[in-house]
Amino acid sequence: MNVRSIDPDVIHVVRICLDSPVEHEHEVLDEGERGRASRFVFERDRRRFIVAHRWVRILLGRCIGRSPESLRFVAGAHGKPALVDAPFDLRFNLSHAGERALLAIARGRDVGVDIEQEQDIEVFDLASRFFAPSEVAALRGVESTERIPAFFRCWTRKEAFIKALGDGLSFPLDGFEVSVSDDQSPQLLRGGNGSGALDLPSRWRIVSLASEPGYAAALAATAGDWHVVRSEASPHAEPCP
Repeated sequence: MNVRSIDPDVIHVVRICLDSPVEHEHEVLDEGERGRASRFVFERDRRRFIVAHRWVRILLGRCIGRSPESLRFVAGAHGKPALVDAPFDLRFNLSHAGERALLAIARGRDVGVDIEQEQDIEVFDLASRFFAPSEVAALRGVESTERIPAFFRCWTRKEAFIKALGDGLSFPLDGFEVSVSDDQSPQLLRGGNGSGALDLPSRWRIVSLASEPGYAAALAATAGDWHVVRSEASPHAEPCP
């Protein structure tokens, strides 16, 4: 595989199962990652963190032809990590929920991914706090039995977009609007107030990602004619053909 042949118009999304054992798996992590893992109170959360970050190193290492333990990362102004000294402009984003994680990998394109495990929640209590008024209204128009899935569709689309921006909480969740529908219509509808906000749909694109029952997932990236290639994390699979 020629690591420089990764297509800029392909975004790879790798599904990672976090229920694998972690014996010796922390050895590819750096000191900072091991320290973060040690601070988890519950063993389940520690295991999930180690497995997810181990796979990030393995998969990115495959893309650039380096060993997992040799990779170094730097955090941006709002905490989004980036590779140090990569041979080309490789960008990535990780999200995990429950026993599942998704890693999005792109070349020369900002990308954000989010996966959430659906829970029994008070939909309108949370939506009124975080969503734009039009999104709350759209949720009210959804059948009551479908509101929780619709809420998490909306939430993952918004979170994926915020993560792609890399601005953390400096760009509020109610500062833009996404669709709550479960169809192929555009999912980023409009921006809010502020400089450059109104043309967000021309500069960014959001797509839903098929997921197993009980989960919702979405991907956001800078606009363009890109498409998503899905794969599973495995010892032999390569995410960047």
